Amino acid sequence: MLIPEKGVHQTSERYFFTPSSLARELFYYPTRGGHYFCSSLYSFDHRSEIAMQGDHNQNIMLFYIHSGAMELTLGGVRALAAAGQVVLFDCREPYRYAASDGLEFSWLLFNGLNTRAFYRRILQAHGGRQVFMPSGVSEIAQLLDSIFTGCAADERPGEAQLSQMLHRMLGLLLLNDTSPAHAGSDRIAEAHPLHDRHLFEELSVQEVAASVSLSSSHFSRQFKAKTGYSPYEYIILRRIDKAKYLLTSTPLSVKEIAYATGYNSEENFIHSFPQQRRHRPGLFRKYPIIRLSKNYRFSDNLCSDFAEHGSSESSHAETFSLQKYKNRGTRPGFYGFTSQSLLNARCRAAAVIA
Repeated sequence: MLIPEKGVHQTSERYFFTPSSLARELFYYPTRGGHYFCSSLYSFDHRSEIAMQGDHNQNIMLFYIHSGAMELTLGGVRALAAAGQVVLFDCREPYRYAASDGLEFSWLLFNGLNTRAFYRRILQAHGGRQVFMPSGVSEIAQLLDSIFTGCAADERPGEAQLSQMLHRMLGLLLLNDTSPAHAGSDRIAEAHPLHDRHLFEELSVQEVAASVSLSSSHFSRQFKAKTGYSPYEYIILRRIDKAKYLLTSTPLSVKEIAYATGYNSEENFIHSFPQQRRHRPGLFRKYPIIRLSKNYRFSDNLCSDFAEHGSSESSHAETFSLQKYKNRGTRPGFYGFTSQSLLNARCRAAAVIA
């Protein structure tokens, strides 16, 4: 294929995609893409003649570097992309890139739906860097290859399928960076299991941060960059999820559910719940309540301290959990406070489920 760009070998491929009105309304869609083999003569910037054609500079650009290297200046920041890395940037911002000899890369211009919201979240997840190596990078390369292989064989995917493939790539771009420069610096994934195991217990953000050798402020910043939530927001959302399950699946009172999901009072729970669900817990409980059998085992984080239920007639929450909670003391925690009323309510909750 003859591509009229200096430094692009004739073995390279370039394709155009014209989205339908339906695609523009409902889908993610590509507008241009290709697989280039380049010499050091190749360069491109936002002021190039090709870039000024049509809506080129209104899209998001994705590169995958197969081999060689590329020098970039994105928004005034210089960077180097090497084999195995991806590059992501908004073409509305100033950009320039140039090839080293032996560069091979795939590129795709795309847009649609909430593409720019995805773009902002991806950059946030990678510390603002636009050159990185997500853990799903091999699948991203395969998806790009699948698109261009189909185009070369005149069997290009339909718009709905292209949208699915783009959405998959955007999700993969959010995954943890595995590039050597970033290895070991992201410990949020390590902290998540500990965080999730103690959703309904006393655990300060300082304790979670210390478990991965980070300061509480650094941990909070990285946690929000990776998840989009502060640690506090994350725990509230997970507690509400659990509360919704208990409201619709158990006969527990609102007060018992409040204490069982880590709130230190029914009032705090009721105040928090409508912020997420826009109505009170009692109104949410409009679905039939499933009565749990005596053989039901409540084996999730909520009652991890309660003994197993159902194996014998003598399994009663009162006989094992209260003393364990009493032995913990009453220190304030990141997710609430332990109090006698909280302990008693949690034990009653377990007894009802038993």
